[in-house]
Amino acid sequence: MRGRFKKAAALLAVVALMGLAAAGAAGASEAGGSLSLNRAVDIALKEHPAIKQSRENVAAARYNIGVARAAYLPQVNFVGNYYYGNAFSSMARRPLTAATGGNLSSVSSAAETNYYFYQFQANQLLYDFGKTPGLIRESRASFGQSQQDYAGSRQQVALEARTGYFGYLAAQRAQKVQEETVRQNQELLKQAQGFYQVGLKAKIDVTKAEANLYDAEANLIKAKNAVDLSRVTLMTALGLKTWPFTQVEDVLEVKAQPRSLSELKALALERRPELLKNRHQQEYNLAAIKVAQAGYFPVFTSTAAYGWQGVDEPFANLPSNWYVGAAMTFPLFEGLSTAYAVNQNKAQLRATLENFEVLRQNVGKEVEQAYLDVKSGWELIRASKKALEAARENLRLAWGRYQAGVGTIIEVTDAQVQFSHADLKFVQALYDYRVYEAKLDKAIGQPY
Repeated sequence: MRGRFKKAAALLAVVALMGLAAAGAAGASEAGGSLSLNRAVDIALKEHPAIKQSRENVAAARYNIGVARAAYLPQVNFVGNYYYGNAFSSMARRPLTAATGGNLSSVSSAAETNYYFYQFQANQLLYDFGKTPGLIRESRASFGQSQQDYAGSRQQVALEARTGYFGYLAAQRAQKVQEETVRQNQELLKQAQGFYQVGLKAKIDVTKAEANLYDAEANLIKAKNAVDLSRVTLMTALGLKTWPFTQVEDVLEVKAQPRSLSELKALALERRPELLKNRHQQEYNLAAIKVAQAGYFPVFTSTAAYGWQGVDEPFANLPSNWYVGAAMTFPLFEGLSTAYAVNQNKAQLRATLENFEVLRQNVGKEVEQAYLDVKSGWELIRASKKALEAARENLRLAWGRYQAGVGTIIEVTDAQVQFSHADLKFVQALYDYRVYEAKLDKAIGQPY
């Protein structure tokens, strides 16, 4: 019976290990697999260090609002002092003026004693003519600015991720173009060798085909290296340290998406983080003016304290004392610092308003440039596609003439070069259009 139990336990352990292995394999598959454009952007917005830094800046600005609000709450402290000397022998039952800045030497004697002072103190702001509300408004405006910085960071990271993604796809397509060129030159070399062996073509056709093949293989090596470099660029844009993906979804082929320029500019004025941040900066400057103007007025506070003090007595037997009170602090003359602060903040507000106009003009210019780039990029795709079709047909005809023995190898070589260049230009046109599209989305403040 015991042996059967051990066998059953061993079987269950094996099944559990198989289940863990299967789960691990599934997790690895989910971590890698195919990379799509949307997934790439999501990964970048989650993993990129710039996003994490900006997110923490937002959190710090949010906590700063609490720091400003703390002035509305009581400030409670505990003070514990210990003194030793000859200034306390006659003060066993007197208040300790030294605890609040008095002079102990006035009651000095020859005897040296220990003096203890314990006190709970509470202070409460009553009214400061708008200074504390102004500081809270400043902190809220700073929080709003940090949120717009965060939004801008997300848009920039998304742009870099999309650009890196399209660059990787373009490099892969360029590698395929070079692989096709190598294949064509291999076939051409084989055909030239066959003609030479039967005496239909001269030896120069063979050497020409060999030279073209070696050149194509060298270009293929460069294309493969460009793929590796573009993968590193994409990894950096995504904030990754390793490359877990087995394939990348190709989305270079696109369709035109006509949009009105006026509509795009209107979206940009509503969404761009720079403009929204400037509005928060205006709020900050207005609050700063209120804070500075509060320097012309008094500050009212209340205070209360309860404690014990005495000479050479245990804590429990020390005499207690307490007080409550109110205070007014009125600035009589501060070297005109308040007036200067008010004028300074007013000047900063005017500068912020002018900066808004500068930003508005720059945003409009950026949107229009991106819009024109997208339009020209689409036209370039159409033109380069027609050129590619013509080059493909030219290569087919040249190859057919050479196989029939009526064409020359120079015709085929020229047609191959023309076709390869046309194919690469078409890939470049697709890449440019997708990047222009991404830049236009950033220009209008596309949220992520």
